[in-house]
Amino acid sequence: MKPLLHSAILLKANTLFKITLSVICIFICTSSGAQTNQWTWVSGDNTTNNAGIYGTKGTAAAANKPGERNSQNSFIDASGNFWIFGGLDHNGNYYNDLWKYTPGTGLWTWMSGDNTTGNSGVYGTKGTAAGTNKPGARYGQASWIDGSGNFWIFGGRGYDAIGNKGYLNDLWKYNPSTGQWTWISGDNTRNNLGIYGTKGTAAAANKAGGRRYSSGWIDGSGNFWIFGGYGYDGSSATVGNLNDLWKYNPSTAQWTWISGDNIKNVAGVYGTKGTAAATNKPGNRDSQSGWIDGSGNFWIFGGWDISSNLYNDLWMYKPSTGLWTWMSGDNTTNNGGIYGTKGTAAATNKPGSRIGQSAFMDAGGNFYIFGGAGYDNAGTLGGLNDFWRYTTSTGLWTWVNGDNTANSAGVYGTKGTAAATNKPGGRYYQSGWSDAAFNVWIFGGLDISGNNFNDLWKFTSLVTLPIRQVSFEGLNKSDKNFLSWQTIDEINTLSFDIERSENGTDFSVIGSVSAVGKGNNNYSFTDDQLLNGNLYYQLRMQDNDGVFTYSKIIMLSAKQSFKFNVYPNPAKNNITLQIFDNSLLNTYVSLFDPSGRLVNTFRITSWQQNIDLSRVQSGICFLQLSNGKTVKILKE
Repeated sequence: MKPLLHSAILLKANTLFKITLSVICIFICTSSGAQTNQWTWVSGDNTTNNAGIYGTKGTAAAANKPGERNSQNSFIDASGNFWIFGGLDHNGNYYNDLWKYTPGTGLWTWMSGDNTTGNSGVYGTKGTAAGTNKPGARYGQASWIDGSGNFWIFGGRGYDAIGNKGYLNDLWKYNPSTGQWTWISGDNTRNNLGIYGTKGTAAAANKAGGRRYSSGWIDGSGNFWIFGGYGYDGSSATVGNLNDLWKYNPSTAQWTWISGDNIKNVAGVYGTKGTAAATNKPGNRDSQSGWIDGSGNFWIFGGWDISSNLYNDLWMYKPSTGLWTWMSGDNTTNNGGIYGTKGTAAATNKPGSRIGQSAFMDAGGNFYIFGGAGYDNAGTLGGLNDFWRYTTSTGLWTWVNGDNTANSAGVYGTKGTAAATNKPGGRYYQSGWSDAAFNVWIFGGLDISGNNFNDLWKFTSLVTLPIRQVSFEGLNKSDKNFLSWQTIDEINTLSFDIERSENGTDFSVIGSVSAVGKGNNNYSFTDDQLLNGNLYYQLRMQDNDGVFTYSKIIMLSAKQSFKFNVYPNPAKNNITLQIFDNSLLNTYVSLFDPSGRLVNTFRITSWQQNIDLSRVQSGICFLQLSNGKTVKILKE
């Protein structure tokens, strides 16, 4: 067992929070005014260790409230309601209750599960929903929301089907529209070892071992991912810290061991900061926070290892390359924070090492963390209430709000009223959400003395964004993809970058359109350099003050009309012409320089043909095929 930072930390659990990016027809960013950076005590008690009031299942009431707890997981649904499941109270009791909070009414509703503690799971038949099904009481489970609005949980420490307590590896789905749970995958018993199989190969027998405190994500294809945690590897009879990365495909119901080790307690390999490498890997850890960015990359921050060392390192995993990159923070443990000036980014700034922080992401792809148990400005270990932003475009940290000292007491003020002096007290393993206006909400958690909260707080707001509504559409016609978008109430907009991807994850800019900057406007862009198969597009909408947001992603299929492809583009000294039409073989293609002068004409003799650009001046040059099609090439 790990040595303890404090007796309360024995009860620790992972609180990881992922903002699920739903594919919707209109992408909306709103702001009612300037950034206030103020906290509001919204609901719950301003004292610790309070019992819950459940009321009637399914019925909202002003008196209802979840009891004190930590290590629960959280969801936000398409209607903006907040949900919490499970957790652990200050007496060490485990919960399996599911609650919903509706911000519009300010009311809590007990939705599912039990109003008692220590309940066993009722698994039913794997893959079949039933009104009697329910996960056992637990804490430290990973969680996701899928594209259909279903909630998913994996693992945690809790009770199995026969009431034994241990480390779980069961995967569950909750459908809010039916109110039913389904046991999807994994075991209905505790303390199961992982079956890793061959790295990179899915198999029906594969499964992640029982664990708690793992990070979790869902990718653009609907696959679920988990990283690390505290539990069982593939061979040991005792638990330890893990650094394995797994993917679960719901359509095939199979797990794949993707990266990391199949044994516990392995040290990290950092390599060079900012440089991806096949040998890089985060070391064993649990209680880290996790995000997924707009490009589909996974990020983790912090956590602690088998020796109770705390981390403040930031890592990125790129699924398309399978490589880890150490992005920020230290490759040593137990570091104090360097706060700098509140509100000012600096290269020397960094959060201190910590566990159990909440994590969020704004519309510009920047990451935020709140609180945790860790090291403050003076290197003192305790509960934190600091709020940090990591700006992905600069790689810099900013201390946004809260204190640079550990174990600060909360200042509640008047319930429902924001004030500059209000602040939650230092805490860790709280729930967290970010709403449609990019306000942050937190619920519950644990202080350094082992007391639990049941208070709900709102922070207004992460970012100030202009009012913007954008609809984005596309059409394939005549070997071209025509993109169009309309804006409503444009304010302070600079430009729209058009980004394209072949896999829906890795996007690159293919063009830019200047914005009018105000009012209601129509825009368009034509992509006439098409590739074979499906293509994905999104808009990166840049404001004059440097803030940017993304549109929804759209997919266009034009495989019936693709005749050829040219890559790379932009190019330096060579390009490859790839054809997909037999009729183009043994025909001629002409190369024109940026001034329109014919440089060369040659015959197409193979499906892939190299073209020398070394004698062509820089700029936009052209290839013209015998069928009259022309492609632009940017010679760098």
